[in-house]
Amino acid sequence: MRLLVTRDDYFEAAMRLLATEGAGNLKIGVLCKSLKVTSGSFYGYFGSFEGFVTEFLVYWEESQTDRIVRLANAPADPVERIHLMKELAGQVPHDAEAAIRSWAHTAPQVAEAQKRVDERRLEALEAVLRPAVGSRREARTLAMMGITLLVGLQQWRSPVTHAEFDLLFNEFEAVALNRVADRAAS
Repeated sequence: MRLLVTRDDYFEAAMRLLATEGAGNLKIGVLCKSLKVTSGSFYGYFGSFEGFVTEFLVYWEESQTDRIVRLANAPADPVERIHLMKELAGQVPHDAEAAIRSWAHTAPQVAEAQKRVDERRLEALEAVLRPAVGSRREARTLAMMGITLLVGLQQWRSPVTHAEFDLLFNEFEAVALNRVADRAAS
C-alpha cells in the first residue's frame, strides 16, 4: 500500500479510469486499488463517493477549462492566442471527457458541471476569436463550430488520435485565420 496520496492523485486516477473503463467503473474500491491505498484514505479525504464526485468535478473544470482559458489568454497577439487555444484543446483527455459526457446523462450533478464546462469553453473560445475576427456574431459562430468539432470528435472516436484532432483543428484554425486575413484586407 502507498503511504500517501493526494486529492489530485485520486482525481488523476479517476480521469484514467473514466478514459479506459467509463463512469460505470468509477468506484471507491477501483480507485483505491489503482492507487494502492485503503478505502480509509479515500474516506479521509472525501467522506463519501458523492463528496468525491463534487470535488472531482471542480478539479475537472479547473484543470481542463479554467487553466486552459488562463493560458490561452496570456499572449497579446490574437493569432497566437488562437493557435495556443488549439494546442491546449488537443491536450484535453478526450476519452475521459467522452466518459464524463456519457455519465452526465445519468447523474444530474455531472450534467450541471458538463453544462458549465461547455458554456465556459464556448465563452472562452469566443473571447479568443473576437479580437481576431472583429465581429461578436462571427466570433460566436466560429466558437460554436469549434466546440461542436471538439464534442463531436470526442463522441465519435475512441481514442481520439493526435492525427485526427490535428486534421480537424488545423482546418478550424485555418478558417479562423482566414477571417483574420479578410478583416485585415478590408
